[in-house]
This record gives sequence, C-alpha cells and structure tokens, in this order.
Amino acid sequence: MPVESAPTEGELARRVAVMVRDRVPATWKVKESFNGTRDKGRPDLEISIQAPDGQRIRLVVKVKRTVERRDVGAVARQVRALAGSAETVPVVAALYLAPSVRDALTEDGLSYADATGNLRIFADAPALFIADRGQNRDPWRQGRPRGTLKGEPAARVARALLDFDRSWRVRELIATSGASNGATYRVLEYLQREDLVSKNEDRYVLTDWERLLRQWSSEAPFTSAAHSASFIEPRGVGYFLNKVAKGAPFPVAVTGSFAASEWATYAPAKAAYVYVSSIEDAAERWGLRPNDVAPNVVLLEPGIVDAFQFVNTVPSRDGYPVAAPAQVAADLLNGPGREPAEGEYLIAWMKDNERKWRRA
Repeated sequence: MPVESAPTEGELARRVAVMVRDRVPATWKVKESFNGTRDKGRPDLEISIQAPDGQRIRLVVKVKRTVERRDVGAVARQVRALAGSAETVPVVAALYLAPSVRDALTEDGLSYADATGNLRIFADAPALFIADRGQNRDPWRQGRPRGTLKGEPAARVARALLDFDRSWRVRELIATSGASNGATYRVLEYLQREDLVSKNEDRYVLTDWERLLRQWSSEAPFTSAAHSASFIEPRGVGYFLNKVAKGAPFPVAVTGSFAASEWATYAPAKAAYVYVSSIEDAAERWGLRPNDVAPNVVLLEPGIVDAFQFVNTVPSRDGYPVAAPAQVAADLLNGPGREPAEGEYLIAWMKDNERKWRRA
C-alpha cells in the first residue's frame, strides 16, 4: 500500500490546527491564524482557544520538518522566543517526532504535535490537556533506517559505552566492543542524533549513561535477545547456584534478582536467571528438570557463544559469575512482576556508585 507523500510545512500547520480543534470540547471557541508569508519572526500557526467562562489560551506553533533529540534545546528556545510570555503555550510541530524526542519535549515543558497524530497540548489556566497517539515509526523515512539499538552489534557498542567511563576513538570502541566498523559508526551516528554521544575532534563521549541504558533496554529487551527455558532444581536455588559456582565448560552469566543483590538487594529472589551458551548442555550438566509451572531456574540462550551478555562478568560473593550491572539492570527493567522495580532500585545504586561499576 503506497505511503502518502509528506505534507508541506503549510499543510502540516493546517493539520495541527484541525487536530487541536477536533479535540477541544465543543463548548469552547477556537480560532486559528496562519503565517502565510512564512515570516521567521512570527509563529507558523497561532491558535486562540476560549473557555465557556471567557478565559483564553493562546498556542504558538513552530513548524519544523524534522526534529532530532539533539535539536530539542535549540527548538525550545526558538518557540519560547516566539511565545514571548508565560501565559502563551509554545508548541513544537514536525512531520514526525520519535518517542525520545517526545519525551525530551515533555521534560522541557513543551507541547507538541506531529503529522502522524502524536499530540500533547497542555495549559494551566484555563486548564486544558489533550493528547493522542500516532505512529512510533517515521512513515516518510526513505533509504537506510535512522538507527536502532536492536541486535547484537548495537548491543556490543552500547555495553562498551555503558561499562567504561572514557572517551573513545572509533578504533578503540571497535576493539573493545567487538562490533564491526560499519555497525559501530551507525550506532554512534544514531546516538549523536539522540544526543546521547558527543564528538570532540576524533573522540566520542557518552553524555548520559542512564538514558542510554533505558533506551537500549526499551528497544532491545532481553526476552527478544535470547531463547529461554524453565526448570526446577528440587534442592533449591541455593544448591543450584553452588553448582554454577563450581564452573562450567561453557560461558555463564547470572542475571536478574540474584545478580542485582550483589550490589543492591531489593527483596528475596525466587528464581535464578542464567545466560548460557547452550540450554541443552547446561540443563544436562546441572541436572535440571523442565518445569513451566513453578520454575526456580530459567536458562537464557543468546545463540552466540561469545554474546555480549557474557562480556565483563564479575564473580559474586558466592563464586558464580554475574552479568555486568548495566546488563542486569536492563534485563530487570523488562522482567515480570516486581523485576522492573528491582531494576529501578539497582539503577539508583548505580547512580550513587558510578565509580564502582564503570571502568576507567
């Protein structure tokens, strides 16, 4: 099915006006004014909204064809300058606003709209909040995708940036991460657009490890990066972990609640989540019994012997290898039940103890 052609900036302004008018209560009055001359000193669209009690809201809309995460600061200054007063509501509009851009605009206190239907307009007096969901993918993007943190190569780069607190030449990042040249450059370009990496001459620096961790976890959950199988160790999880601590002829990395408790204990863990290179080999070596009803061991198989989940493991107090803190936190954020709360608890510890887990 062919994709409609991207609207012009003038068409986008009219689309935003319709989106707002259609969602304002029927008893309110709405009037639009368009900047037909494209005078840069004026808003591209002004919308006056009057409540039944006579109170008014003035929206000033700045239309941009594209807005990247790194552009948010500059765009915010532009639209606020056009607004001119605290009583006026500044609105950023674009053909498409990615989730990270929408989040950044919200954090900056700005309203927004895009041509796919993503909309968030808010005002205090009179109180008004209208919102809607459009697409999470740019329908007008042509050619190579704009980038992603999905997949093994991107994860290797993300993990290197998270695990080490340093500036990087590209060749150093390639050597440390094990990702290919092309994948490394693509991820760095994507992270620059997302304002997560800055470049000074030939060196790259991660600017916000927590946001990278959350974005990577959101785009590439561990459930999509590994096959899993559930088992029971009749003698308990402690007995199982003692066996793991004795070593294995294949890569192993404990993740989840047991791993997190090495740094920040949230609550007693009930099941052990363990990355292994082969579920079949691990289950046989450790004598585990398949059990999908009430498992106390879940084995995760990335499908690659030297997968990123096994990189930078550390020994636990009891001797079994645990995944790196960034890996554990990302896994917990995508886990069931209370695990996302455990992930938040671990991230809080990581923020207070960055020097203890990020290597120089």
